[in-house]
Amino acid sequence: MATVPFMIIGVFLAELIVTLRIMDKVAFLARPLTDFAHLRYECGASFVTAFLSPVSANSMLATYYEDEFINKRELFIASMMTSFPSIVMHWRSMLPVLIPLLGVTGVIYFCLLMFVGLLQTLLIIIGGRLLLQKNDCLLMDRVHFKRPPLKDAIRTSIITSEKTIKRILFSAVPTTFIVFLLIAAGFLDVLTSQLGGIANYFPIPPAGLSIVVAQFANFLAAQTIAGNLLSQGILSSREILLALLVGDVLSSITTIFRILMPYYVGIFGFKIGMEIMILSTAIRTALMLIVIVIFSVLQ
Repeated sequence: MATVPFMIIGVFLAELIVTLRIMDKVAFLARPLTDFAHLRYECGASFVTAFLSPVSANSMLATYYEDEFINKRELFIASMMTSFPSIVMHWRSMLPVLIPLLGVTGVIYFCLLMFVGLLQTLLIIIGGRLLLQKNDCLLMDRVHFKRPPLKDAIRTSIITSEKTIKRILFSAVPTTFIVFLLIAAGFLDVLTSQLGGIANYFPIPPAGLSIVVAQFANFLAAQTIAGNLLSQGILSSREILLALLVGDVLSSITTIFRILMPYYVGIFGFKIGMEIMILSTAIRTALMLIVIVIFSVLQ
């Protein structure tokens, strides 16, 4: 109930954006990136849209793929490019929590997350440059397009959204239900306890383990504990940041089940959605581990 309605709204908005060509006017902002990555011009519209709504951005790409306008490799590259705008978009929910609880430390933590997202996007762009052929990504013929009236555009968007929305209902809903069955059966609790033990192998003090464990359950709980430890002088700002980064890496396993799997499967279908999710998560986790190692050796 909390996830599917937003996906459906995102799909409809994506279709409306495509129908009205709203993002075509600002897609040029991403033109240097899409050109370098050998992606089509329209993929730039998706990239820019991700700064407003990642769901709408990926829904646009799913539509391009279903219409056979882009191939599978282009779909993967264009979707994973949205990692940076996706994390930037989260400032509305993260900064109002981080700043009151952690102050400057919270801002630094958010900047580190953005830095990882930027690195991932740059790596994917380079990957597109190496994996895609420029002559495979010629621009779609830019015929003169007269924007339809809003009423007609809404009607058209509802019709064109129907196929994608049906796929979401038949894939995301069962997937989410199975995930919550696993949660109710205690599967994630066992997984959390095991991963919590792994935290001992990371360069964080014992007091920081409470932050890591709390991050499995709730983002706000982890930030609250971190704020208390910081204000009482039990942990330094650097130690807080390390604990938060480690918690982010370890809790990403449960995030896959709770959030990412229903999200990607709902938009792209089970096979492609799982492939994009696993590849994107693996790249982000590797980059996070590198940042943790570098940050831990800095004094």
